[in-house]
Amino acid sequence: MRDNAATTSAGQSWHTRRPNRRLGRWVNFYLAYRRTTGVSMVRTVAALNSILVIIDLAPGIRRARLDSPFTAISPVTGMTGGPISYERLGHEEGVIVELTPLGARALFGIPLSELGTARVGMADLLGEDARRLTERLWETETVEGRFRILDRWLAKRLLDGPMLSKALEGSWRSLTLSQGNVRITELANRAGVSRQHLATGFHREIGLSPKTVARVARCHSAIRLITGRNPPPLSTVAQLCGYTDQAHLNRDFRLLVDTTPTGLLRSGDSCTDLFLGSEIALRPRQRTGTPLESGLPLS
Repeated sequence: MRDNAATTSAGQSWHTRRPNRRLGRWVNFYLAYRRTTGVSMVRTVAALNSILVIIDLAPGIRRARLDSPFTAISPVTGMTGGPISYERLGHEEGVIVELTPLGARALFGIPLSELGTARVGMADLLGEDARRLTERLWETETVEGRFRILDRWLAKRLLDGPMLSKALEGSWRSLTLSQGNVRITELANRAGVSRQHLATGFHREIGLSPKTVARVARCHSAIRLITGRNPPPLSTVAQLCGYTDQAHLNRDFRLLVDTTPTGLLRSGDSCTDLFLGSEIALRPRQRTGTPLESGLPLS
């Protein structure tokens, strides 16, 4: 993702920016959006390896397809080991903040296992602070102004907030940066703890098991390859990303993205949203290199 990017199309616009560099360990990116949907649309958010805070400024109608009949205003979604489907309709405007586990722990002050994929609202976690932030963002007309408000607001709360242990943060980063290709036993040895001790703490504080985080990171790596320019054959993608074969790649995509790699690349597939950690793939590219319709995960 470029440090600053803007895209517009019929009925929608979105702008992305990385946070102030001193927030880099805590926050991956900001995304401001406006869009209007005249008919009900079902979308799927691929498995998440980060935490999404969606600050609603003009919420449309959003209904979770599985977990509950309605989603919260300004929902916070923890990391997920599978896709989430939701239905949306109407005019929407807001800002999405993607947090690392360290950032979510510092901001909310609770283990991420308590977040899970629940449709909890930001106000449920932050109270009056959430309401005041939403009002300030709403009163600020420019996108860059909203991003600057987030930089200042988050810096006050994250830099001195509760910390993850270095062992857990380091293990999550190792799994993510290695694209899932590091053994859990090796991570435990680096941390000086048993594999079981690491797994227990990881699940409590991060919200997923190390194995699941590795699986999602590996899938994200494959998504980057197949949606980039001049993508290699899927058999090569499977080999490069550490899958045993292409069938293994296809199985993980069905579990984590709710489609196959081929299905994700179809020009007509504009209903899958991808947050890949530190960068956003607004849409896969067709083989011609033409961007497809953009979608934003608003689960």
